[in-house]
Amino acid sequence: MNKLLLAVAIGIGGVVAGAWYLLQPPNEKAVLAAASEAGKAAKAPAGGSSSVAVLPIDNVQNATPLKVTPARTITPLKSALAQEFEKARLMKPFYDRYMANPETADAETKFFAAMAMERCIGRSNGTPAQNQAEVLAKFQSRLKENDPANTQRIEAFNRITEICEGFGNVAISGADMARLYREAAMAGNPGAKVAVLSEVQRDQTRNARGIEERRLSEDSLNTLRDALSSGDPFAIERAGQLLSWGSSQLAERRVGPNGDLYNPRDWGPAWQFAACDRGANCGADAFKVLNGCANQGACGYDSLETYMQFNELPPNAYAAALQNRAIIADAIAQGRWDWLGIAPGMGRTVNATPASAGNAGKPGVTTAPGKKG
Repeated sequence: MNKLLLAVAIGIGGVVAGAWYLLQPPNEKAVLAAASEAGKAAKAPAGGSSSVAVLPIDNVQNATPLKVTPARTITPLKSALAQEFEKARLMKPFYDRYMANPETADAETKFFAAMAMERCIGRSNGTPAQNQAEVLAKFQSRLKENDPANTQRIEAFNRITEICEGFGNVAISGADMARLYREAAMAGNPGAKVAVLSEVQRDQTRNARGIEERRLSEDSLNTLRDALSSGDPFAIERAGQLLSWGSSQLAERRVGPNGDLYNPRDWGPAWQFAACDRGANCGADAFKVLNGCANQGACGYDSLETYMQFNELPPNAYAAALQNRAIIADAIAQGRWDWLGIAPGMGRTVNATPASAGNAGKPGVTTAPGKKG
């Protein structure tokens, strides 16, 4: 009996130890090893070829040591309409849904109508069937004969070019699109809030005099924190674009729990991955994945993350993006806005140059005083 109990105890101990090993968070060595294997992989997925100049593993190992934090598990906040939009092959139905009852449309309906317009503005004239056939024939003429990836490339090309079908006779107005975003933002849609904020920031950046004027104001930071707190993947993705490329908010600022210098190469992809974690469409039919297959022949990837790992990010940048992806999730969940460079008090410290400053001195134009952020 004692031997039997001892055997059972040993068995249970083995199971517990095995479970701990499988569930333990990745460490620095594991991430570097994974990055190394990705860089040395002899073959990318079917039809793919990496366009990234892969860094030697010595460069990765000699870089600043990574402090890896496992990504926080968060349940995506996705409505039925959001899920429908992410998987849609056509954008026109979302515009039609709004146009059917524009006076009573809710914030989400307006937001996705504006998103549909944004994705198809400038492309709508090329979507009639006869034009699509011509575009496809021209695309096929550029493909190599007997390339095994051709079938996948043609399918991907059709997906990304047919998405605006039905907009051919619609004059998409940028002003109408902006109005819908504003109305959706006023009604509380978090993605629309960041869309409006991004447009305001673009205008400010065009008129900015010096790096400090390009920073977001305190009011803008408050709006951004509010939108991110919702966990909305569209808000997260747009916030990442705004912070990574659309402003100098993080220039010369420290970010992350260790106060590291900000590097847009390491943080831009991290925001995309963070949006994926919240439910954004980052599968095999994500636009970037389809576009890479159609135009670069990089086909066969099952996710946006895998596609970016083999086609856009060298190993050390990919490892850093995974680390920062976890930091973004934790920062939003814990309200640690200082980790993202958007805590209260981190806003613009000088008066912004008014948008009308470029017209100063012209007849009939009045320049308003700058408003402190």
